[in-house]
Amino acid sequence: MLNKRRILLIDSSDSARTILFKELSTEMPDLDIIACATGKEAMTAVNRYEFEIITTGITLDDMDGYKVIEHIRHSAKNRDTAIFVVSGDTDTRILHAESDDSNAVTAYIDKAEGHKALVTFILNFLGKETSSPIRVVYVDKSATSTAITSSVLNKNSIEFNHFKEADDALAFLKDDIDTHHKCTIDIVITDLMLSSQRSGFDLIHHIRNQLKLDYLALPVLLMTIEPGEDEKTDFTGIFGAGSNDFITKPLDEEDLLQRIHTLVNIKRQNEALN
Repeated sequence: MLNKRRILLIDSSDSARTILFKELSTEMPDLDIIACATGKEAMTAVNRYEFEIITTGITLDDMDGYKVIEHIRHSAKNRDTAIFVVSGDTDTRILHAESDDSNAVTAYIDKAEGHKALVTFILNFLGKETSSPIRVVYVDKSATSTAITSSVLNKNSIEFNHFKEADDALAFLKDDIDTHHKCTIDIVITDLMLSSQRSGFDLIHHIRNQLKLDYLALPVLLMTIEPGEDEKTDFTGIFGAGSNDFITKPLDEEDLLQRIHTLVNIKRQNEALN
């Protein structure tokens, strides 16, 4: 896990590196940005640091950009790092289709779209909190639990719609999809124990199978009761039902917020890539 969020910009153009550095620094002041002009400099940085994102052009002054990517994918620290290739060649992916590693490049960015498009793409991938508010569908019939969870969400400026019944939540999600032609909700938080007609498992099953929203399209955080001394957490049931993650009650505010942001970041990264 990175102690500080860090990205690597590889571009032979001094002006391009300067513009990207300034705009990203302005948007995310705590982001550690390393900018390199050559493949050799980039390889040194890749060996020394762990990055969340690496962007590179195809043609560098000292080597082919794909040689740098190959080095990254064989490095100890960054073999799984997201790599964005910035190219003005619309046939880039076709020309490099013979690559042995079809997953070497995470995404291709059209250089013609300009630096602002790249900045936005990077910020969305990083899940920058200020880019847009988090939207939650919260399902819970317990007045006490609802009061506690609602207070945490309100205090942290997280937008949410609360429902006591699974059917009402499902109707809201369906209307959202019909209205926007996609799901604009970032995450569903649901208690396991709902009405006698539908449990939290039933709600999740309906989301995955009837609404056709998978783990990336709509993450689900399930709330359960802490198991007793002689009981075990039903991991098979929880994850088999389609939950992304679960959290036990009584809720810990910091833990709840961390899980929400983690799942929302995964969703938004997926949206950025698609």
